[in-house]
Amino acid sequence: MSLLSFLRTAQPFTALRFYGSLAVTGLIFVGLDAGSFLLRRFYPEGAVRRQAGQRWLHALSGLAVRYLHAAGILDCDMSALVPLQQTAPQPLVLVANHPSRLDSLLLASALPGMTCVTKASIWDRGVLGSTLRTAGYIRHDTLLRVLGPATERLREGGPLLLFPEGTRARAGAAPGPMQPGFAAIAQRTRLPVQVILIETDSPYLSQGWPFLKRPPLPMRYRIRLGPRLPAPTDEASGRTLLAQVEAQLTQAGMQPPIAPAGTAPQGQSPQ
Repeated sequence: MSLLSFLRTAQPFTALRFYGSLAVTGLIFVGLDAGSFLLRRFYPEGAVRRQAGQRWLHALSGLAVRYLHAAGILDCDMSALVPLQQTAPQPLVLVANHPSRLDSLLLASALPGMTCVTKASIWDRGVLGSTLRTAGYIRHDTLLRVLGPATERLREGGPLLLFPEGTRARAGAAPGPMQPGFAAIAQRTRLPVQVILIETDSPYLSQGWPFLKRPPLPMRYRIRLGPRLPAPTDEASGRTLLAQVEAQLTQAGMQPPIAPAGTAPQGQSPQ
């Protein structure tokens, strides 16, 4: 057994690995914010800066995910996302369930060129809020204030991610009521809606879980593609779309992952 394998499996080192990983991940995000600061100095506000910010966020998120996987903290199968990675970023409305604060990190690491509609409270945080603004993420205040920026981001050519629940679910609980904003955006842009299903057996950073409370390790995730649904054309088809997405996300929120241990991070197949 190698030293790395021993440290990953020996129980006395579990707490050390977990809290050490929090520190390392924090340093990665300090680097993320520093790079975002430089991008704001080199590029004026606009599409070019947003795209550079998205690439930077994708790169540093990928580094964090690969580290957590190597340290035995995270076991995440994102191989199902490969079809979305095969070509250059395409305009597409993405909707996903929201079991944890790690969701957007995982998806940003797998999908270059992605932007996300985020809670307004995140924008008030000194480090992360600044980084999200650089990458063109959208502050969710009201639907009317989201529609314009969301349409603009999709016209720039990349996918837009929304969590229709609006907030994280509690571990083991069904997702909350769906918000219809994604359907309005899809109808306005005439773009299809791709459902993304996040399955996890870990309660870490679900609603009510403290940041410093250690969960069982490794945290297991599997991310799958659900159906791709056509854009609604009127109020009736919008209600149908909302019901379809709610059924898919509710089922995913209650389904434990079945990904085998040792699957590769970053949407790559094991070598």
